[in-house]
Amino acid sequence: MADPALERGKIIRITMQDRLKQILVNEGVITKEKLRVAELEAQREKEPMRKTLIKLGFVTEEQIIRLIEEKMNIPHVDIKNYTLDRKVLELIPEKIARRYEIIPLFKIENVLTVAMSDPFNIVSLDDMSAITGYKVEPVVASQESIKAAIDQWYGIGNAQETLIEELIDDIETAKEIAEQEARGITEIHLKKEALEPPIVKMVNSFIVQAILEGASDIHLEPKKDYMTIRFRIDGFLYNRHQILASLAAPVTARIKIMSGMDISNRRIPQDGRVNLTIRDRKINIRTSTFPSMYGENVVLRILDKSRGTPKLSELGSSDKDLNAIKKLIRATKGIILATGPTGCGKTTTIYSAINDLNKANKNIMTIEDPIEYEIEGIVQSQINLKAGVTFADSFRSILRQDPDIIYVGEIRDLETAEIAVRAALTGHLVLSTIHTNDAVGAIARLVNIGVDPSLVASVVNCSFAQRLVRRVCKRCAQEIQPDVSLLKRYGIPPEIKYYKGKGCNFCLGSGYLGRIGIYEILIIDRDIRRLITNRASEDEITKTAREKGMKTLLEDGLLKVTQGITTLDEILRVTIEET
Repeated sequence: MADPALERGKIIRITMQDRLKQILVNEGVITKEKLRVAELEAQREKEPMRKTLIKLGFVTEEQIIRLIEEKMNIPHVDIKNYTLDRKVLELIPEKIARRYEIIPLFKIENVLTVAMSDPFNIVSLDDMSAITGYKVEPVVASQESIKAAIDQWYGIGNAQETLIEELIDDIETAKEIAEQEARGITEIHLKKEALEPPIVKMVNSFIVQAILEGASDIHLEPKKDYMTIRFRIDGFLYNRHQILASLAAPVTARIKIMSGMDISNRRIPQDGRVNLTIRDRKINIRTSTFPSMYGENVVLRILDKSRGTPKLSELGSSDKDLNAIKKLIRATKGIILATGPTGCGKTTTIYSAINDLNKANKNIMTIEDPIEYEIEGIVQSQINLKAGVTFADSFRSILRQDPDIIYVGEIRDLETAEIAVRAALTGHLVLSTIHTNDAVGAIARLVNIGVDPSLVASVVNCSFAQRLVRRVCKRCAQEIQPDVSLLKRYGIPPEIKYYKGKGCNFCLGSGYLGRIGIYEILIIDRDIRRLITNRASEDEITKTAREKGMKTLLEDGLLKVTQGITTLDEILRVTIEET
């Protein structure tokens, strides 16, 4: 006797299929004659009508998806824009996901949202509900994108499981490797293991996953019994995978081979590079190893060379600050300094400024370590410390190339600073970065490393400090009422609408998605120059600059809080907590 639930599912599916066929005819997408041909073919091949229509070339998948969304109110999603949660993926086994061409996207309370190529398959929805114990709601996506997502997201776990099965099941082999490592003769074995397909697949998988999730760094941290793999996304580290400790050495060796390092040397730090092309994107990865208690700690810094340089207007500065920056970078000579800690976005801002200045009548040259963005129309060079080529060496040579604008990656010593000053005095515009906490600190830093204050005052046009703060996730943002006393302390009007992300799968539960800059811009005018020449204190310079309208990082951040872009907690985290 037939299962009543299955029969009911078939009836519902037939009803929805009939509705789709009616829509296709009514919208003029297909004729009744072609529809009849497709019906006969679907019956003969025992396949869904939707698949037959596409196979015969009567309609495209895009047409069907559009009609399903517009006429049947089933949303369409682009899975490439989704960062999926491993716990949600584990609700549906890969075998089932492939059978039904389905992938789970996110779960909110007791409702699981899944992307399907065939949202009319009620039987599969019932199966998903039975397997997961949740109510299942479908959205529609292309068959190709779902298959790609299954390969991408389930592939990581499968590669890990395969590795464990292939390399750990043989206990005797694992013991032998451990014994050889103790005797210090594992280089040949490590190299062999590092080139095995499972190890190669694992390393490739987590690198691709990190790139697709928008990570800036991958951390591989060996512990006593396992190695943790973490991704840094929007400035925060998230645990992504754990692999057995016995796999840590071959995984590390694989990365070292890719990066051109010496796999036999595990007692000293090493640096390397690897260039990849993933989905037509040129990726440069800087790798670094560091000996630790349980093995080598590995960090991979990901630089996406093909992502393009953002415009100055896209970085988050106010209209007033944006206009000031645009005016300052059009000076024919002088020094412009970007300051802040590592990872605060100052290099990106400098690149945006260079892109704005990039005109056919200008000779723009750069000295970098490394080249993070490739900009057509300018001459970019990279220092080579191993070959003894420093910023100062390159800077000295570049002045003989008749440049109009020079970008030197960092001023870190007196020699480089003095060349920058000399270049500015002889009619060049110099852009650079320097490590200090605030805009006024950049001036003090130049004086402290030995540059004469009168020279600093005469050549520096401006310095700006910046930080990156996380944006409120728009998908899960909700209006809340913060602590009124906190608002009063920082001068935020209590009547403003204050938003905070609840946390969803798109933002990895953090409530934030993406980052924006906050800025503190010190313009060196006549009064500030006089203070610098007279060796005034940083407090005195700051007081005068504030009187002339300079906003601090905190004040610019609070402005973005009132605009609903970020939260007070986030601004205090990057401004108050770090001081």
